[in-house]
Amino acid sequence: MTQIEIDKRPRLQKIQNMFKIKAIIQMANKAMEEILDGKDLNITELNHLIYAEATVIIEEINGIGEYKLETQRSKTPPWIRRIQESINDIRKKLSVLVEIKRDNRKTQNIKRTRLLKKYNIKKKENLGQVIEELKQKVSAKS
Repeated sequence: MTQIEIDKRPRLQKIQNMFKIKAIIQMANKAMEEILDGKDLNITELNHLIYAEATVIIEEINGIGEYKLETQRSKTPPWIRRIQESINDIRKKLSVLVEIKRDNRKTQNIKRTRLLKKYNIKKKENLGQVIEELKQKVSAKS
């Protein structure tokens, strides 16, 4: 029986927690108990057996068709996501300030007072300046 070295084995997929998968795992664990009953294995042989069980479970799960990877990482790097989040945040603030400039009463007073305090806006002339600065921030970050 040929065995793959531990450090050269392919990584296994992470298993999502679903009811059907639990049933498959329980069935595989019962089979493993029957295989190991009365055998005296060293740690390496036991490790190979557990890895073989895990590969069988994953092959069985992939046959179900409902299995999806639990950890689907986004393809964009974290630094790009952080920049995009800050751009979206600035755009939200910008839209509220534009609504304040239009003197639209639908904007919430809490948001209004927070933004006016944050940017130290006391006159409407300052409001235009802050709006222009935020527009420039958005264009610079994007």
